Amino acid sequence: MNAPPMTERSGILQWPSAKLMGAEFVGMDEDTMTVEMAFTMPPEFSNMRGSVQGGLLAAPMDEAMGAAVYLATQGKLQLTLDINLSLLRPVPLERITVKARAVKAGRRVTFVESELFDASGKLCARATATTIPTDWPGATKEQGPDA
Repeated sequence: MNAPPMTERSGILQWPSAKLMGAEFVGMDEDTMTVEMAFTMPPEFSNMRGSVQGGLLAAPMDEAMGAAVYLATQGKLQLTLDINLSLLRPVPLERITVKARAVKAGRRVTFVESELFDASGKLCARATATTIPTDWPGATKEQGPDA
């Protein structure tokens, strides 16, 4: 299976987890290996205070960091080894934006970071992750991401 191009029109946001969170590709900067995505969290992600449950904020950040890995590794998928999440303020159930970038993209390990903003642009959470770039399911070593 070939890696789809990272564009707004590609099928890259069509897997179930991205659909569940209303993922939307906003843009990317290839020079800084930064990806921006927007999400509309489902009401089921709400806690008893009416804001997004803290642990569930890792999901859109992981999706955006995966897109940053994709960009930095020329089309590889990520296998997340760990995520460190810092929650800075409650996140209302409204459209959020996540900016993610690959800090260091290696052949075996990629380090990524992300920031999550509420609809008014306030920083609400930060995350870092260690990932392993992997091939797309069904791809052979000879094919690579651009086969």
